[in-house]
Amino acid sequence: MTNNEETEQSPFKLPERTINLNENQYTTAQLVSNSLKLVNDDSFKPIHKPRNQQLQGIDQNNENTTDTTNVHPINSPARSIRRMHSDDLDDDFIRVTYKKKRNSNGGTHNSLHATTSNIHDQPSSSNVINAKGHSNSYQRTIVNSNLRQPQPKHTTNVSTQQDISSAATRYAQTRYPFPPFIIRFPLKNINDKHVAEEISLHFKQQHQLDLSFLNYRSSQAKCLENEQDVLLYVKDVESFTNLLDYKKWPITLDNNSFTVPSTPSIPSQLSLIIKNVDQRININEFTEHIKLQFPEVKNVIRLKNKMQQEIRYIKIEFISYLARNEMLKKGRINIDYRTYDIEEYLAPASVLICSKCCGIGHFKRQCTQDAITCKLCGQTYTDVKQHTCTNVPKCVHCDGAHASNATNCPIVKQFRADLTKKLLHSNSTTTNNNQYSYDPNHFPALAPNRNASIGWSNNNVISKLDLLVQSVNQVNDKINKLSSWHEKFEKFMEEKNENDEVIRRDVSILQNINKITEANIVQHDLKLKRHENILIKFILPLLDEITKILSYQNYDQQGRVLDPDAKILFELNRAKLKCIIDGKEL
Repeated sequence: MTNNEETEQSPFKLPERTINLNENQYTTAQLVSNSLKLVNDDSFKPIHKPRNQQLQGIDQNNENTTDTTNVHPINSPARSIRRMHSDDLDDDFIRVTYKKKRNSNGGTHNSLHATTSNIHDQPSSSNVINAKGHSNSYQRTIVNSNLRQPQPKHTTNVSTQQDISSAATRYAQTRYPFPPFIIRFPLKNINDKHVAEEISLHFKQQHQLDLSFLNYRSSQAKCLENEQDVLLYVKDVESFTNLLDYKKWPITLDNNSFTVPSTPSIPSQLSLIIKNVDQRININEFTEHIKLQFPEVKNVIRLKNKMQQEIRYIKIEFISYLARNEMLKKGRINIDYRTYDIEEYLAPASVLICSKCCGIGHFKRQCTQDAITCKLCGQTYTDVKQHTCTNVPKCVHCDGAHASNATNCPIVKQFRADLTKKLLHSNSTTTNNNQYSYDPNHFPALAPNRNASIGWSNNNVISKLDLLVQSVNQVNDKINKLSSWHEKFEKFMEEKNENDEVIRRDVSILQNINKITEANIVQHDLKLKRHENILIKFILPLLDEITKILSYQNYDQQGRVLDPDAKILFELNRAKLKCIIDGKEL
C-alpha cells in the first residue's frame, strides 16, 4: 500500500469528533474555493474538500493537480511545497509525505525524498488560526526519521546532560570552594597542622584578622627530593582575601623558612562580569579607568568563546570582597561616560574523571573496566610495569592530541556545560519550590453538601480541618514567639558585646595606668635608696665629726666645760636620728 493510500484511508481509522455546524459553517477548503471564485480563477482546483465530499468519493482525491502546484493566493491555506494540510477535520496522528528541494554547490537540484514522518500534537504557546479564526493551543512537530543525525566518534565514557550521574553532581558540589595556598619548605617532615595554627595565630595577634581553614594537607607531587609542600584550603572569602596579602605572612613557619611557588587563582567569589563591552575599545585604557574607581581590582580579562574569539564580556578579579560586593550592589559601572551592567561570574563546574579508565562521571571504585587506561597515550594495560607509554598524547574521548583528562577536551567541555546547566536548573527549581506562602484567602471554605445522607462525614472532615487550622495557627504563634525571643536574644548579645568592648577598653586603660604607676614606684624607691645612702654614708658621719669638733670647743682656756649638757644633747639627737632611719619608735 502506498503512502497516498494510507493518507486517504487514515480518516476512517481515526475517531470522529462531534462537529457543531452552527459554529463551523464553512470549512477551510470552502473558504478558499469561494475566495478564488470571486477573483475568477477557474483554473484552480481546491485540494482540500469538505468532509461530506470526501465520504462520497475517496477516489476523486487522485485527480491530477499538477497545474495548481505553483498557485499560492495571499494568506491562503492552500497546499504548500514543504508541507501539506491534513485531509481530515480531526487532524490527529496521520502520516503525510512531502518532498524537499535544495540547491547543491554545483548548481544542480538534488531531491531529498523524506520518508514517512510522524506528526505529534504538542501544547504550544504559538497561535495557529483555524478556519473560524480561533487560536489553536496545539502545534505540530514533524520528526523525520530519515534525517541523519551526527554521531560522536566515540560513545564510550561520554555522558549527555540527561546521563549525568549523581556521583558527578556530588563531586561538583562538594569540592573545595577556593584554590589552595601552597607553601614549600626546603625539608621534609613538616607538620601541616602546626603550620596552619601558626599562620592563624600570627594573623590574629599581629593583624587582628581571623582565618578559617577547611582543610590542610602535605604533598610532594611537584617537589624535589628534599622538599615538601603544605596546601591550605580556606573556608570563606574573608580568609582567602586576608591570605592574598603575603606582606602580612610571618617570616618563618614552624621555625623553618619557606617559599611560595605560585599564587592561587582568583575564585569566582571575587569575580564579576561586565556586559556589552565594545570589542573595539582599548583594554589597557579600560583597565586604568576601572582601577581608578576600584584600586582593589587585580585583573581585567576579556573573555573568549569556544572558537577562541573575543566576546563582549569582560571579567574583573578583586583582591577585596568588600569592593566586589560594593560594585555588585550597584549593579553597574560608569567608564568613560558609558554605563555597563554588572553580573556575578559563575565558574564552570568541576568534572569527575575516573583515574582508572579516564571515563567521565564516576569514581575509580565505581569503575567496571578491568584494565587501566593510560592518561597520555590512551592505551589499556593490566600491569603498569609492562606498559610502555608512547608519549604521544591521544585522547580516548575525541582522539585529540591531548591527554585524556585534559580540561580542553571538547567532550569534557560539553560535559561541563551540561553539568553546569543541570546544577543551575536544580538550584532554580529548589528556589522556586521554596518561594511559597500560605494565604487563607486562596483556600475558601467549601460549600456545604446538599446531600443530607453524608452530611455527618462532611461535618467530621470540616471539624478535622478546623482542628488542623487551629494547630497550624498555634504553631505559627509559637514560631512568632520564638522569632521574637531570638530577636531579643540577638539584641542582648549585641549589647553584651558592646559592653564587653567597653570593659575591655577600660581594662586596657587601667593596665596602662598600673604600668605607669609601677614605673613611678620603682623610680621613687630608687630615689629613697639614693637619699638613704647619702644620709647614712655622708650626713651621719659628718654630724659625728661636727659633734667631736663642738665637744673640743666646749672647753675654755682653763680646761673647764662650758656647757655640760651639750655632749648629752648631741648623743641624744644622734640616737633619735638612728631610730628614725631604722624605722623604730622613739
